[in-house]
Amino acid sequence: MRKLIFVLLILILATETSAKCFKVMGGVNFSKYSGSLIGEEVWRFRTEFEVGAGHEITLGSHLALEVDGFLIQKGSKRKFIANGRYYYTIYYTLTEFSFPMLFKIKFKTDSSPYILGGGELSLILSHKREFYGVEIYYPPHHEEPTDTKSSYYGLIFGCGHDWKIGSISTFFEVRYNLSLMNILKSDTISHKPRAIVILIGFEF
Repeated sequence: MRKLIFVLLILILATETSAKCFKVMGGVNFSKYSGSLIGEEVWRFRTEFEVGAGHEITLGSHLALEVDGFLIQKGSKRKFIANGRYYYTIYYTLTEFSFPMLFKIKFKTDSSPYILGGGELSLILSHKREFYGVEIYYPPHHEEPTDTKSSYYGLIFGCGHDWKIGSISTFFEVRYNLSLMNILKSDTISHKPRAIVILIGFEF
């Protein structure tokens, strides 16, 4: 990951004379973890938010490099039902700063559909866990796991469409964020965030 960041920074510096644009965007994500479960537990999606800004550098008529920064909440629900009986649900909330570095390929030079892909470095701000269940067995409580790492990295793939309106463009985008790392320090328990992200935004 460090080598990738270094290469992309060099590329940004080498293209300082290229056309650039500033982007602001926001949207929602549908996220859940993958990884270790116990017995009949299952992971469920949570709906959270994200807002951010980006800097896009044109490398050619159909190719651009985009560097973004987001404040994101992700998470998951972990539900346990055994023999048809509900026992508990754990709600995870992961708050982070995310820094995607993406290559964007446009199919046309003007308003156009496009695809994008690249890497993501995320700095974890907090990771909270809320526990709810059948109170006689599992009384509700809130806690912040102490075994969460400070950062992780992953991949992003997506597609979108932009429309030019004078000097401003608006765009609609769908991304899939896939963590390549366990966000926990544990070697036996694994939580890997995944998210389907829907964004709208403006380019200036």
